[in-house]
Amino acid sequence: MALKLQIMLFLLFPLLGMAQINSTELKTTTEYMVQSPYTFTQTIERLQKVLKSKNITIFATIDHKKAAEAVGENMQPATVLIVGNPKVGTALMQENLLLAIELPLKIFVYQEGKTINIRYEKIAPIAEKYHIKQNFSTAEKIDAAMQQLIKLAIEK
Repeated sequence: MALKLQIMLFLLFPLLGMAQINSTELKTTTEYMVQSPYTFTQTIERLQKVLKSKNITIFATIDHKKAAEAVGENMQPATVLIVGNPKVGTALMQENLLLAIELPLKIFVYQEGKTINIRYEKIAPIAEKYHIKQNFSTAEKIDAAMQQLIKLAIEK
């Protein structure tokens, strides 16, 4: 019995260590997060206004708090904006159609206590996962633009 436990621990701990390292790497390389100085509603409205002004389509707005309330549950405000520009994103999917599961882009606005957070999952690391090479610079430009637009939306 003790030998089985030792073998199990020997096999398991290196994997746990790898998982821990990978999750740390993912946090630092794949997401852009900022706090908004505005209320939750103002933040959503400002993001929508900036995105529309730059011809970025808002395909859907998913209000998780409203959906939770509809089934008798309660949660902090949390909304996902599903956004994109087909003129730009199509090139990535033409190179590898499987990337379509990752698009359109998502901006997550949520409240933790009194803090309003905005989280954007960068598309360049995702494009790398799908071996996008010819249009990789497009993915990097999308990320730079999205970060600038988010900053613009929360400027005072």
